[in-house]
Amino acid sequence: HSSGSSSRAAPLSWKRERRTASSESSKMSMEAWEDTIYVSGLPKDVTEQRLLDFFGQIGIIKEGKGKDKGKKKVWIYKDKSTGLPKGDATVSYEDPNGASGAVKWFNNKPFENNGDPIQVSIAERKVSDRGFGNRGGGGYRGGRG
Repeated sequence: HSSGSSSRAAPLSWKRERRTASSESSKMSMEAWEDTIYVSGLPKDVTEQRLLDFFGQIGIIKEGKGKDKGKKKVWIYKDKSTGLPKGDATVSYEDPNGASGAVKWFNNKPFENNGDPIQVSIAERKVSDRGFGNRGGGGYRGGRG
């Protein structure tokens, strides 16, 4: 089983596929991303630090690896045209218990005890049906550029 060599060739075909989103959806399925929560209904001026302070109350937020080492795994979704936060984010915990605890604890509660309640659920990520080669957890990086 030579998964090592085939994964090196993956980025080229991966980039080509991303442009044809409609055909891609048939090959993708969703799986629960057990250590990560998806949060919506956040204030538009939310920052990564505020998310860390708030969701860090319930468990240890995971740190990135490689070039993201030392940077906590918090991702705020931004509007592509304005660059402003859309009010949703993902937060990854060291442990799935942190994520499930955050859902129980924070779902339908106001963020920072202020304003409207937020929705917190276990995140889902797209998984390719062609084998589980890309389980690196980097699926939500796409919006960075």
